[in-house]
Amino acid sequence: MQFKDVLLSRHSVRYYEPTPIDESILRDIIDEATHAPSWINAQQWHVWATEGKTLESIRTEFYERVNAGLEGKSDIPPSHRDAFSPIGRENMQQFSKAREDAGLASIKLECQSKLFYAPVMLFLTLPKTYTPYMVFDLGAFSQTLMLAAADRGIGSLVAWNPVKYPDLIRKYMPIPPEEAIAIAIALGYEKAHPLNAFRSTRQGVEQILNIVR
Repeated sequence: MQFKDVLLSRHSVRYYEPTPIDESILRDIIDEATHAPSWINAQQWHVWATEGKTLESIRTEFYERVNAGLEGKSDIPPSHRDAFSPIGRENMQQFSKAREDAGLASIKLECQSKLFYAPVMLFLTLPKTYTPYMVFDLGAFSQTLMLAAADRGIGSLVAWNPVKYPDLIRKYMPIPPEEAIAIAIALGYEKAHPLNAFRSTRQGVEQILNIVR
């Protein structure tokens, strides 16, 4: 695909087919993502991929914790909703209304609790001594990774929710304690389902661009 087609085709996929991703494809996606820029080319990120039996164990226990109402405590705390930008709050409201209007609210919550049924989950880490610039770098790496996946027809979703129980992830994966589990990316082939039909709005160029001459 042309780059613009890749860019415009990528969206958040919240429900995946169980079809596995070939390991060679996964490795190529990660390899291409390493070309993302970073501060002094430090490349402080690490990717921990899980699939198969290990992922199913994480998925099962994650679902049990969510159903039990256990509060999460991620390595990198998220912003409170009161601190969300106006457009962020508006987009969340639009998505919530859209899924409720379509009768998908319960399905969305189930998918989220089952880690979107993704065949591959990536947990991205940074040193616990991370700086804001490292977080910026991880964002660039994540976006490059998801675009590389989209170029191969593989859907993605970047999300905080799957990392809210870092002790659970470390129970099944040898992530060292000095690394913070920053964010998760779900990967897989998109399931044909109404839950995946939602598209969030984007700000227009005139709302974000300032040209000074």
